[in-house]
Amino acid sequence: MNLSLELAGFNDVPADSRIYNPGDNIKKILFGIDISKDDLINAKQNGFDLVISHHPPYMMLDDGFIKVLDRHKELLVSAGVDPAIAEQASDENKMFWQFIVQQVSTGVTYDDIVTEAQEFDIPLMNIHLACDEVGRGVLQKTADQFDAQEQIAQLIESYSMIPEIEKSDETVQLICGSPENKAGKVFVMHGAGTNGGYSVANALFEAGVDTVVYIHLFPFQKEQEDMLRSENKGNLIVTGHYGSDSVGINPLINELDIRGIDVVCCNNLVRIK
Repeated sequence: MNLSLELAGFNDVPADSRIYNPGDNIKKILFGIDISKDDLINAKQNGFDLVISHHPPYMMLDDGFIKVLDRHKELLVSAGVDPAIAEQASDENKMFWQFIVQQVSTGVTYDDIVTEAQEFDIPLMNIHLACDEVGRGVLQKTADQFDAQEQIAQLIESYSMIPEIEKSDETVQLICGSPENKAGKVFVMHGAGTNGGYSVANALFEAGVDTVVYIHLFPFQKEQEDMLRSENKGNLIVTGHYGSDSVGINPLINELDIRGIDVVCCNNLVRIK
């Protein structure tokens, strides 16, 4: 956990990341974008010392997840959005996700996950925001090295050539805008729990950002996606969920590898050395 904080430049453990069942003498890790009870069984049967999930186990959306959504405001302000507008856009997005949390609650709790890990005697943790911040840096650097006068189609090609994205099962998509548009000012909105939906993208467009980059939009955000398309205020690129998550996870795995720790990837984690 401390190593992930160091890579991301964070001082404190984000609210969406936790050590559920501690362990020591870790030499072999099973690392996935998500993990399940079957992964814990696999880890026990195959001699793993630790299971790491990127997302909170079983994608449980709790107060920790809601808390990190506030980072949208910080990122919006850094992109030049007026603080009051940034707060409003961030709050609107948070209200949407609070509604989603209530709708998708499965009744599975962290205690259930911890109990399973303890029953199998498997250390368990998840590292989310820190890895996403590392990934955001990579995606933003790709945009910053890109000529603002070049077309969106060429920026999409650049993102598609990032190894983790290229090897994933997803494709880089243009949600609104045109492939022939100039890229202009590009801002990557990632590393804030999840995507910013309509309100965050709209705030960026109205503040003069020409191209917004998300790593995903979900099917239940279709109404927001339709609004972005119909208003067509700028270019919105979606780089793909699992490949983009892997972009931020691989630097951590590489550091673990340097330290002699064997990491085996599972569940959509694209390993690039």
